[in-house]
Amino acid sequence: MWDNMTVFQQTFFVIAIVSTVLMIVLIIMMFIGMDEADGFDTTIDDLDINVDSINDEPISGIGGLKILSIRGVLAFLSIGGWTTYILSDTLQYWLASLFGFIAGSIAAVLLAYALNAAMKLESSGNLDYRGTVGKTAMVYIRVPAQRKGRGKVIMNHQGKTLEVDALTDENEDLLRNTKVIVDSLEDDSTLLVRKTN
Repeated sequence: MWDNMTVFQQTFFVIAIVSTVLMIVLIIMMFIGMDEADGFDTTIDDLDINVDSINDEPISGIGGLKILSIRGVLAFLSIGGWTTYILSDTLQYWLASLFGFIAGSIAAVLLAYALNAAMKLESSGNLDYRGTVGKTAMVYIRVPAQRKGRGKVIMNHQGKTLEVDALTDENEDLLRNTKVIVDSLEDDSTLLVRKTN
């Protein structure tokens, strides 16, 4: 089988296999409770990489969806890789690549919608954010200075690890992995935070 493939097909076959295996591992980790926030946070901290530009809402999100995430990229590569590989036998390579790109993009957007819906289900219901005032949190997506936009923080509340919208009155942006304290509630599900001293 491998010897009968062209280099183009071999490339997309490897991309599809690797990304699919990584996606399955990530799904298994999510089911046992080691999702992105728990399982990869220390790894990123240890590497001391500034990923704030990747996690910036206008770049990574469209209408509040996180398209550019580990899961989104893996969905894009997996579905796009398999689509391109399968179609490369019957279509010209550029056309197979185009369909692969479209299919991968659709997969990444659908995954972002699904994860966004799951987060809304998790963050709604019986959660009372009034109990977060005075608690600490960690910035996950940059919180723009002087309430110029919303960011996100991750915190433990009512026995759950939550991703919550946040604003700040600070004069500088609060960057990813900055430890913050919740001062008050802006609305039912948005926190007003400041940097801890």
